[in-house]
Amino acid sequence: MQSQNIIKRYTAGHSISDIAGRTGFSTRKIRDILIRNGIQRRSHSEANYLKANPGGDPFKVLKKLTPEEEHLKAMALGLYLTEGTLNHKHSIRFSNSNPGIVKIFVKFLKVICGVPADKIRASLITYPDVDVQKAIDYWAHFLDLSSEQFSKTTVLMARRTGGLKRHSEIGTATVYVHNSKLLGIIKDWVKEYSYIAQIVER
Repeated sequence: MQSQNIIKRYTAGHSISDIAGRTGFSTRKIRDILIRNGIQRRSHSEANYLKANPGGDPFKVLKKLTPEEEHLKAMALGLYLTEGTLNHKHSIRFSNSNPGIVKIFVKFLKVICGVPADKIRASLITYPDVDVQKAIDYWAHFLDLSSEQFSKTTVLMARRTGGLKRHSEIGTATVYVHNSKLLGIIKDWVKEYSYIAQIVER
């Protein structure tokens, strides 16, 4: 009975050290029980993910898509392939100065990936001639996010050659979601859609 309780706790996401503390067994004893019952040990990254997300995935990917949702997904993946930060290991990041394009990606995160709006973060890159608070207020309203979800704005120095040029009054926005599992799912989608594009013949 105790072995079943240990297995149940482990498969539910509890760590070996946590189970040992609750049951009074040594961590070695817990490992032996898992091995004898054919329970595969979690990797270090999987354990860290569960620790960071004890309530489960903070997103819910939409399984059955309408033609419109498929179109949104395809557009967003194409944008991510060209404008996203593909080499980041833990976050989905997308940057653009066009509000309409950024909104497409935010809608993709909310609708297709099932990311709650309050889990999306954003930041701006601007120049000294930009009113930072006005820019944040604009982006927050346009993307339907809270201004509190915007981190510190990066203000670039004016270029020395040619003087200070007139730059966009709203800057460039980066939206991001910190979740390595969702990042992996999106990267797999990008590979899948890229492969489909390659094999399509006219």
